[in-house]
Amino acid sequence: MIDGLGGDVLVLSSKVEQRREHRLKPNQIATVRVLALRPGPVLPACILDISGSGMRLRSNLPIPCGVPVEIEWDHSLASGKVCRCEPEEDCYEIGIQVSETGPVNQ
Repeated sequence: MIDGLGGDVLVLSSKVEQRREHRLKPNQIATVRVLALRPGPVLPACILDISGSGMRLRSNLPIPCGVPVEIEWDHSLASGKVCRCEPEEDCYEIGIQVSETGPVNQ
């Protein structure tokens, strides 16, 4: 009961989703090609989640922020830049700002 209002007030606590795109959690294996170096190293990674504008990967090796990359998985290809790379226990969690996606050209 709140004084002066004469009634009970029910307070609902909920989190509001702020994302603009639907986020998938595929947990798929991917190949990451670092484009800043020629020939660019190719690293295996695990996709933790994907949205229309970004990806979150897990890799055994770090990739510096700002570096352009291509990620290939399940007949799909995405290109973008690394926007985050943080150590996590025995690996690195890498955030990618995706600029383009499409099928793998065969």
